[in-house]
Amino acid sequence: MTTVVWDGKTLAADRRMAGYMATCKIFPIEGGHLAGAGTMDQLIEVAAWLQAGDDKPKLPDEAESEFLVVRGGEAFWLTWPYLREVKVREPFAALGSGADFALGAMAMGADARAAVRVASQFDPHTGGGVDAVDCT
Repeated sequence: MTTVVWDGKTLAADRRMAGYMATCKIFPIEGGHLAGAGTMDQLIEVAAWLQAGDDKPKLPDEAESEFLVVRGGEAFWLTWPYLREVKVREPFAALGSGADFALGAMAMGADARAAVRVASQFDPHTGGGVDAVDCT
C-alpha cells in the first residue's frame, strides 16, 4: 500500500509501488493537491478526474484505495466510492498501511516528512523515499 501524511502544513507520501518500483503519489489538482494509498490506477483516475472536472471515475464497490485532498491549507478525506470530501478536523492525519506508525510519530512531534520516514522503518509496504509539498 503506502503511507500518506498531513501535518497541518505539509502533505507527504512515500514512493514505494509494487514492492520494488518508485513513483510520486502526490498530484496537483485544482486549488490544491491529492495523495492516495492503494492501487495506482485508481489514484491516477481520481487525480485526472479532479484535474479535469470530468465525470467521476467508476470505482469498485469495495474500497481498494484511500485519498486525501489538501486545498487552502485544509485536508479532506474522499469517501468511497462517491468521492465526496469530508473535512479532517484533527491537527494531523495519515492513511495507508503505515498510517499508525506515522500518527504515532506525529503525536511525538514529527513533521509529515519525518513521519513517513518513521513509517518506512516499520511498514514493509512503505519506502523508497519521501515526496512532500507544502500546502500553507
